[in-house]
Amino acid sequence: MASVVSHSPGGGFIGRRSLLAGMAAVGVAGMRRAEAAEPLTLATNWYAQAELGGFYSAVATGCYQRQGLAVTIRSGGPQVNAMQLLLGGQCDMIIAQPEAVVTAVLNGLPVVTIGATFQKCMTGFLVHPDIADLAALKGHPILISTEARATYWPWLRRTFGYSDAQASVYTFNMQPFVHDPAMAIQSFISSEPYAAERQGIPFRFLLFDDAGYPSYSNAVVVSRRLLEQRPDMLLRFLRASAEGWIDYLHGDARPGDAAIRADNPNVTADHLAWSRARLRAVHGMGPAGGLAMAMDDHQWGRIGTMVCQTAGIADTGRWKGAYTLDLVRQLTATLPA
Repeated sequence: MASVVSHSPGGGFIGRRSLLAGMAAVGVAGMRRAEAAEPLTLATNWYAQAELGGFYSAVATGCYQRQGLAVTIRSGGPQVNAMQLLLGGQCDMIIAQPEAVVTAVLNGLPVVTIGATFQKCMTGFLVHPDIADLAALKGHPILISTEARATYWPWLRRTFGYSDAQASVYTFNMQPFVHDPAMAIQSFISSEPYAAERQGIPFRFLLFDDAGYPSYSNAVVVSRRLLEQRPDMLLRFLRASAEGWIDYLHGDARPGDAAIRADNPNVTADHLAWSRARLRAVHGMGPAGGLAMAMDDHQWGRIGTMVCQTAGIADTGRWKGAYTLDLVRQLTATLPA
């Protein structure tokens, strides 16, 4: 069974015995891979774009197949709630933001993060050139997604004194920004800035990470049950994904681009090339020599503390259940210079 792309829109506490037993099955899994590929469905958080390119590249170049996996990518969009899909058993893993996973775990949901694509928050605000920093946006109209109200918006309120009255729903249409010189809109580093630049719209992009916002972007999240039952399969997924991402950003991007455009014909080759350059320029996946798909306790500590502070709840450490480092510690693929 070949991997396909669907066109439809240290902290975690795992039973050590069950995890090690699963990892011991890698040898057996190697023999099984020669017989039949194991199916996995990955539900993403947006339409097919360069920000998800490594996963598409891993499908297109056979990285998953070589690891004995038949991966189907189910692309998302503004009306798709990937967390609900995961909890409802409609997919095996999702792309999500760590803050949302921490919130889910604090609410008793059995989900866990096993790896992270980008080593920083890649979201920010597209603003007009007269806005120098995030603090200057206090009192300005800002368009944000529904998801943002549970992720970065509470941090912005607490850090810069924003009010909920400033925020309206972002429909992923840039025209309100064009016509209102006071407005800001949420943006991924390689998305809205591209559109503004190509249309000749003057702008400044303010990355949340530069202002101290702690997070990863596009993390891989699974159910706790799948992690406990099939850690060997998930490790192979991460290994293949790391290879796919390195190929896509630092090698031959053409197979990944072809798979992306087959899933999302609206994205252009020019946009994909521009986006890859931006992702490399900000060292989105980490510094040269760093591990692809990596995570660490320090960053998760910052994320967990931030979520508790912005939610106004006691930090009891329960957020540690939102992630595990057991798999990423076994990854070896490093980012080239």
